[in-house]
Amino acid sequence: MKAIVKIVLWPLGGIALILAAAAAYIAATFDPNDYKPQIVRAVKDHTQRNLRLEGDIKLAFVPRIAATLGRVSLSERGSDREFAEVGDFRVALKLVPLLSKQVVIETVEIRNLRARLVRFRDGTTNIDDLTKEKGPGSNYEKSSLAPFPFVIDIDHVTIENAAFTYIDEASGAACALSKLNLRTGPIASGVPVKFDLAFTVQSDSPVMNLETTLKTTVAFDLDQQRYRFAEIDFSAAGLAAGISNLVATAKGDVDARLASREFLISGLTIALAGKPENGNLDVKFDAPRLTVTGDNVSGETLVLDATLRTAKGKLAAKFEIPGIDGNAKAFKAGALSASIDAQQDGARIKARLSGPLAGSIERQKLELPKLVATVSVNHPALLKNPLDAAFNASAQADLARHTASLAFAAKFDDSAIKGRIGLTKFTRPFYAFDIDIDRLDADRYLSQRDSREPPDLAALKSLNASGSVTIGALTLSNVKATNARIEIKAANSRQPSPKMLPDKSASPD
Repeated sequence: MKAIVKIVLWPLGGIALILAAAAAYIAATFDPNDYKPQIVRAVKDHTQRNLRLEGDIKLAFVPRIAATLGRVSLSERGSDREFAEVGDFRVALKLVPLLSKQVVIETVEIRNLRARLVRFRDGTTNIDDLTKEKGPGSNYEKSSLAPFPFVIDIDHVTIENAAFTYIDEASGAACALSKLNLRTGPIASGVPVKFDLAFTVQSDSPVMNLETTLKTTVAFDLDQQRYRFAEIDFSAAGLAAGISNLVATAKGDVDARLASREFLISGLTIALAGKPENGNLDVKFDAPRLTVTGDNVSGETLVLDATLRTAKGKLAAKFEIPGIDGNAKAFKAGALSASIDAQQDGARIKARLSGPLAGSIERQKLELPKLVATVSVNHPALLKNPLDAAFNASAQADLARHTASLAFAAKFDDSAIKGRIGLTKFTRPFYAFDIDIDRLDADRYLSQRDSREPPDLAALKSLNASGSVTIGALTLSNVKATNARIEIKAANSRQPSPKMLPDKSASPD
């Protein structure tokens, strides 16, 4: 044993002492600030950007190689305009891997980072030159700046008081992140990492001002593009989507496999509360388990519960999708059920609907082939209460093409109704409809005074729609008409103006 110590350990100890002495000598005699001009020139030559090193560069070699920089700024490409700046930056590398030409980052600490990101009208951005691949034979590849093999093995990352501005010149949208603070635990590919993130997000269009926090444990595999978020604890508070005093939370586990577009969700609960104009909104969504993979689409009951209260009334809605089963090509669920209860100014509408759900993840389609609904209406202005109607319908949605359609048939009192409604452009909805009613005696439901007053369509002023309603036999204010046709066109936020076009002359009762 003593021979082993003498032959192996003593020489290694001697080498370690020599390396430590050499590192101490370099640290004491080498001043990296003397090389600032060369660093600035190298960055300019390879990026056409201006680098400013206003603070001192400090190096340490023991027990790890570490560099600390004071204020640093980088300009836009080919311009003096500032792209980003850092108030204080520190990075540490493990020493031993460098001997085998591997860069292993141990620590990253950034304070007072500022950056301005721009998407130009042609779709390019002001960071394309920094992120695009460097081609074979390029000056970058030939230079000493070409990277060593890179290994992610970081003890921690700290970002304090960062701020980012994003501008989209094509749409005119702008968004700002400020007060961004991030703290992580050890980071390595495939190893769970604890994240503690907080930031403020602000935007003018749409108007948004949210204080946001996120705590979670993330495991990632960059090669497989897989990201697992465990014990998600997300919260946001402020103003968004026209809702003030907004408080939103999310908790659960999510496994996202981006390369194959697969997702596994467990114990996900999302809650939202806030104050839209003249009201109070509460929404809750529960997804106990949902799996979306190529050969398995399954899940437990999904529940969405929403309530809107205003000074004049209340709207409550609940949707449930029971167990889902299938695969990416085709899946189905038990009977979807929904209930809606709307109350305002003494009037009340209650609706219930149910029907089996089917769809395809690959084709991004959803279908409700046999939808059954009942509707009950009570209103002080009606001569007959309640009005009850039963519907049979089928609905389809093509998420890839942003289209949806509904075909229905309904019966209430002596009236039979059938029609079709189509929707295109989910982001800026346009509705087309064609409704046919065999007969309608409006005098049975409306007083003579109410039937003579034009309908109030102010609620539809923001609607973008075009369609017609045809009534085979209409009685209104003791006037009978056959094949009456009502055309409605609404666009550009103008109040719709209905036109009644009877195909045959009307006659008094």
